[in-house]
Amino acid sequence: MSIIREQLLDKLSEIKSSGSFLSTGTRSFVFPGLTVRGGDEIGFPVNPVQIKEIIKVAHKAPFGKGSETVLDTTVRSAWEIDASEIAFNNKDWNNFIEGIIKQIKPDLGVEQHSVSANLYKLLIYEKGDFFLQHKDSEKEKGMFGTLIVGLPSTHTGGNLTVSFDGKAKIVDFSAPSSQYQIPFAAFYADCNHEISPITSGYRVCLVYNLVQNKGEEKIELTELGGYADRLSTILKNSEDDLDIPKIVLLGHQYTPSNFTMEALKLNDRPKAEALILAAEKAGFYAKLGLVTSFQTGELEMDYSKSSRSYRRDRYYDGYGDFDDDELLENGTMGEVFDEYIQIEHWMNEGVPSLGNIRIDEEALISAIQLNEGEPIEKEAEGYTGNAGMEMQYWYHYGAVFLWPRKHQYEILTKLKTSNKLEWINYYNKHWDAIGEDEKLLIKRMAGEGLEENEFRDRSDYSPLADWLINQADEKYLVEKGSIFLTNYFKLIALESWVKLLNKYPNNCFEKVFSDVGEKSKTADVKHLLEVLNLLLEVDTLKQETFVDGQIEKIPNYLNTLTLSDEDEKTKSKDILRNVLKLGKRKQEDGTWLKNVTNAFTTALNRNYVNDVLVFVLLEHKENEELAKAIMVVCKNNLISRVNDKPQPPADWARPLPNTGNFKKVWAFLADFIQSPTQQVFDYRQNQSARTEIENAILNVTIDLTTETIKKGSPHTLRLIKTQAAYQRELAKWVTDVGLLKKVEEW
Repeated sequence: MSIIREQLLDKLSEIKSSGSFLSTGTRSFVFPGLTVRGGDEIGFPVNPVQIKEIIKVAHKAPFGKGSETVLDTTVRSAWEIDASEIAFNNKDWNNFIEGIIKQIKPDLGVEQHSVSANLYKLLIYEKGDFFLQHKDSEKEKGMFGTLIVGLPSTHTGGNLTVSFDGKAKIVDFSAPSSQYQIPFAAFYADCNHEISPITSGYRVCLVYNLVQNKGEEKIELTELGGYADRLSTILKNSEDDLDIPKIVLLGHQYTPSNFTMEALKLNDRPKAEALILAAEKAGFYAKLGLVTSFQTGELEMDYSKSSRSYRRDRYYDGYGDFDDDELLENGTMGEVFDEYIQIEHWMNEGVPSLGNIRIDEEALISAIQLNEGEPIEKEAEGYTGNAGMEMQYWYHYGAVFLWPRKHQYEILTKLKTSNKLEWINYYNKHWDAIGEDEKLLIKRMAGEGLEENEFRDRSDYSPLADWLINQADEKYLVEKGSIFLTNYFKLIALESWVKLLNKYPNNCFEKVFSDVGEKSKTADVKHLLEVLNLLLEVDTLKQETFVDGQIEKIPNYLNTLTLSDEDEKTKSKDILRNVLKLGKRKQEDGTWLKNVTNAFTTALNRNYVNDVLVFVLLEHKENEELAKAIMVVCKNNLISRVNDKPQPPADWARPLPNTGNFKKVWAFLADFIQSPTQQVFDYRQNQSARTEIENAILNVTIDLTTETIKKGSPHTLRLIKTQAAYQRELAKWVTDVGLLKKVEEW
């Protein structure tokens, strides 16, 4: 590892590129006050009448060919006006251009340089105009690039394509230019670029030369291909190392919310791009992430910088909160109590992540020393009780993670289920580009199972279904795929099930659906029914045949479930809704209707009838046979309850709670509770004894309330019998009466 480390660092140290070859953006509109040849100020968006007048004083645009300037409309067709004939009456326009320069400098990697933008031309492209691929020549001393600023003008087409070092990026000015905004693009003169034909309207833009001011090291854009070749050789020679992934630290810190390729600072971007290119050439994966070095330790204050008193209690305000802002400003890390290095933030671009990883500092390939200078994040906490003040530091270093494709299985087996599924999803999306080894890798993972030895992961397992679609192997689906399809049934999205069923013959799924339906899992049956209803929306004879076969089995599926369980209330409602939809296909099948009705109504309780069955049926406006049959049972159940109106208790005797807690309390209170005549009991005793009785009463449901009479010492706890149980039952009865009325009107 040490040799590889030195070789990689040595080669990376040579990369001094200026950053990205292209920077683009859009800014809010500012009136330029633009005039041509001293004429009237041009209005925006530029309309066709104005443009035709401008073209009258323009000339056809030539292009540079070697040392000559050539006019050839088969290579370039456009109109141009020289900078000497253009003026800007709005003094804020120069500030606007300076704002663009400030924005593009970090992208182009020229933050340390003084850069100017000198107006070169006004260009007009009308319908059919274009410019074939070319490079800009150096038009003045110090020129290193070109800035194109689009002016508001409605048009389509005319995309700018900029290419460098084997990469190409497309910039479309048409949308922002047509929406009263000002788009811009800046790129190095070494880049090939072209303008595609205008398909409608007019593309109007200003062209500026980007010029490096004198007395500085020359700005150059370095091709990374050569570096990538040499780095790939180093990686290839290390592919059998067991130290994977290799973690190459870049030179700067980044916040997790702003960690993108565009945000990489100075040489970090070309180094990262070179490593990514090298990885591809060497048969490695590459992924950018943040290496977070965390430290927590003693907070040491520099009191000389504080505006407060030196006394430690001055860091405590009147409300009991520490002034953490001042602690952060004047505090530093003293003795470190704990520290670790972890990767938990990954760049969104590229291949999936490797999840959260804890590593040792020795595993890093780095030319910088960790934990030097200011951390990018820190928190401070003042005195809390006897604990001292504490400081926490987070250093987030940009890094490139590299590992051989041949060792991908070893990497994936260490990941959480969610990460494995991300990788399978990635492979699905790049199916035509990945190799056979990677396709076999998915099969191996799927066959071995994806779940972890912990609480079942609730990830979306749809990538497995999508993989089976790409796999297009009916034999594998039946023999192996059906196993994990059954296991992960409800974790696969409905749409993925529909696509899967459209891909393969129906008989491939008969056993899967039957096994799922008979698993006695409410969530699985709910999902199964939702799949069946979605399949009917596809409206094909193939899917209708499959759905009809499954509808026949619905009574068996329902009989395995405990639909009246309070914990299953939400799922039971969804199951009923789905069965009612599917039941429209069985209106004439009396046996099926009877069996389904029995399955829904065998085990009835008040909450299930009121909150599930009647609730769903009342919202179900279609009065078909199944709904009517279930509602009849519910109505009879409601009538029997309404006819049995609760009666107030005949006396004050109450049942003793059936509990194993506070046995001594209930034995002591037994005579009072069971007395038919005594409603009030006064218990004068010390607070701990009174509290024990109060806690015992709070621990059960019983017709007792308490109040403390604070007269005399010790105080008296008064226990008063109520009719709460009767009132609760009466309230339920009133609700049932109202619900029965709605049922009768249904």
